[in-house]
Amino acid sequence: MRLLVLNGSPRGPRSNTDLLLDALLAGFAAAGGEVAARLHLVRPTHADEAVRAFPKAEAALLAFPLYGDALPAPAVAFAQRLGPYVGRPGNPALLFLAQSGFAEALHLRPVERWLEKLARRLDAPYVGTILKPGAEGIRDLPPFARRGTLELLGGLGRALAAEGRLDRDALATLARPERLAAGPAGRIRIAFGQRMSAWWWDRQLAANGALALRDARPYAGTEEAS
Repeated sequence: MRLLVLNGSPRGPRSNTDLLLDALLAGFAAAGGEVAARLHLVRPTHADEAVRAFPKAEAALLAFPLYGDALPAPAVAFAQRLGPYVGRPGNPALLFLAQSGFAEALHLRPVERWLEKLARRLDAPYVGTILKPGAEGIRDLPPFARRGTLELLGGLGRALAAEGRLDRDALATLARPERLAAGPAGRIRIAFGQRMSAWWWDRQLAANGALALRDARPYAGTEEAS
């Protein structure tokens, strides 16, 4: 299989999406798959090249993070530019990788259904969608904490190159949890996620010299004053 790879993250090469793609494509290449082009849709020249390359591709992979329960702007803009290819015979097979900071896969399911509908509208073979919840900040995790995720993605890439499909068991494992468990286990998971989120945001604030302002309330009291 020869694959056109499109990263729809606004963060481009520095994104969590790109890290996940690295693992997937390493497995894909190891099993004999070929990447026709790897483009970042946030770059206008890459977005133009993606639209030109789409009708000639054998298969296309669109990867992106979930932004406010929807596709981010670069991915939306690309999908809109595929209008001329709706119903065109010979469109490439489509597959997708959608990741989010939400801990539960259920946040990604509406987008998954929309992507399948997009493939139908284009009359393109739908290979499937890889879902990875809880991926925000994965670039900053130590290797041992992300090893399992990246190994699963590598296996998916190998199966894709060798068999032209996505392994259902690996997809299901990667998408866990569908919903956080009720009771103490769920509360512990939420509390841990909150602590990790606070740690990550503190790092961003510190890197930009703004950590001392993390609790600032510049507009507090403005309603009373007005």
